[in-house]
Amino acid sequence: MTQVRRRIAIVGFGPRGLGALEALVNRAQATGASMAVDVFDASRWPAAGPSFSPDESKVCLLNLPLRSIALPPPPSCSRLQEDFADWLGEAGCDREAYLPRAMLGTYLHERFKALLAQLPDHISVVHHPLRVSAAHWDQDGWRLHAQSGGHGPFEHVLMSLGQPETHPDPQLKRWRKHAGLNALPLCSAYPGAELIRAAQDWSGRVVGIRGLALSSLDVIRMLTLGLGGRFEDGRYIASGREPARIVPFSLDGLAPWPKPLDAALDAGFDPLPREDAAFEAALHAALSDSGNAGLPTAFDVLAASAVRVIRSAGGGAEQDEVLDWLEREAGAPGSQELLGTLDALRCGIRQAEGQEPPAIGYTVGQLWRKWQPLLRSIYGSRLVPPATARAFTAFDEGLKRYSYGAPVVTARQLLMLIETGLVDPRAADDPGVALSSKGWDIQSGEAAVTADVMIDTVLPPPALERVAEPLVAGLQDAKTLTALSEGLGARCRPDAVLIRSDGKPVQGLGLAGRLSNGSSIAGDSIHDCFGGICDRWAETVLEAR
Repeated sequence: MTQVRRRIAIVGFGPRGLGALEALVNRAQATGASMAVDVFDASRWPAAGPSFSPDESKVCLLNLPLRSIALPPPPSCSRLQEDFADWLGEAGCDREAYLPRAMLGTYLHERFKALLAQLPDHISVVHHPLRVSAAHWDQDGWRLHAQSGGHGPFEHVLMSLGQPETHPDPQLKRWRKHAGLNALPLCSAYPGAELIRAAQDWSGRVVGIRGLALSSLDVIRMLTLGLGGRFEDGRYIASGREPARIVPFSLDGLAPWPKPLDAALDAGFDPLPREDAAFEAALHAALSDSGNAGLPTAFDVLAASAVRVIRSAGGGAEQDEVLDWLEREAGAPGSQELLGTLDALRCGIRQAEGQEPPAIGYTVGQLWRKWQPLLRSIYGSRLVPPATARAFTAFDEGLKRYSYGAPVVTARQLLMLIETGLVDPRAADDPGVALSSKGWDIQSGEAAVTADVMIDTVLPPPALERVAEPLVAGLQDAKTLTALSEGLGARCRPDAVLIRSDGKPVQGLGLAGRLSNGSSIAGDSIHDCFGGICDRWAETVLEAR
């Protein structure tokens, strides 16, 4: 008797979509389940996604060294069985290198093609280069709507959308209108290749950059190295095609702190086995708390570990001092950063290079980075109360200035560019930015500068109320998709299945990625795209009948 082939869809197919597909194929191989999977993604590079597009500029770097990228192996049926470093060959010899994101994207795209080339007969996968705009359930299953018409019915649909279209915040909305009325360039940071092409005409102009996080560092590299400049012998050699001045600005005017220079220095922040066990126990206790005390439950462990790390590096710190820092950070993330831009940058470089003992914030940030896999595993395996989810996600987001830091080499290059005057970082926000017919008047202290080009690098928060993506907006209107809490993403089970406001699961519909923020945590890491939620989702799909 021929086995009925089950139909599954994955909507949005970047790295997380690939992780979900591979998890599904692994389980279908093991059980012999007959399955037809339809993948929907309009990108030229399925499995890579926009962030890792193979045609992205080579100056856009990963924020992890090669030694820290450890993806699970592809399914056994795939022709490609190499990990990323082995696949790179000679280019993967330097384990300390921060490689172009395009390299990882090329690997992920090739990994997808290799899987398609050798699937067993009972599994089929079809890629549709389409953007899905709507989904609805009928008695036969989920039906999807795209430019070409309807698709389905599907027994189960996973939405893995990455960064969906969002409504602009009030400042950006006002700026777009201003730019249109005055014929001023207002650009997005990505795709980087397009930004570099546009920047060919910006020589001699002042370029503002909204935001001073990792994306802004990419943009600064695009406007210098991407235009032919180079760094040699500790100085920047201009090509002559750069803007006259580059003015990145944020609330505090501070760039992300650099990661430890190499594996040896990074190992100094490794938690001890007993600290891992204590943090795990603290997380279980914290995430079971339905009140407001969830996050502080983990502070004693963080503080004790931070004191040990700081002292082992020759510094001095007391438990109460670290606890005070943690409580202040939880109440107002980033408010304890009192150094100016240059002082903070130099301080971060010294700590990353081991020239001075790490400060409390730097140490906590590195420990939090080390514990993120454990955090994702425990957090993602349960339903977290909304108040606890708000506290944990805000704390995690705030610590990104340390845990998602840039390479030391990028920090050093930024320091050179600031010292030469080409880059002029500012602390500014509304009303620190006034609009004029000439552009954006950026006021910071007593100094003001007018930018006649503006680049937006601020990543919208993964809050459902901001999403304009038609597929998501339609499901929200139908009450199929609801927020865990204001400012957070969708309410989901640990297996990605959506939960209605009445607490009941949505049959056959799941969501994974940034838009599940709160139901999951720390989802911006490439490692979160494989395993964890994807494995649980695949298990649910295979068990459902």
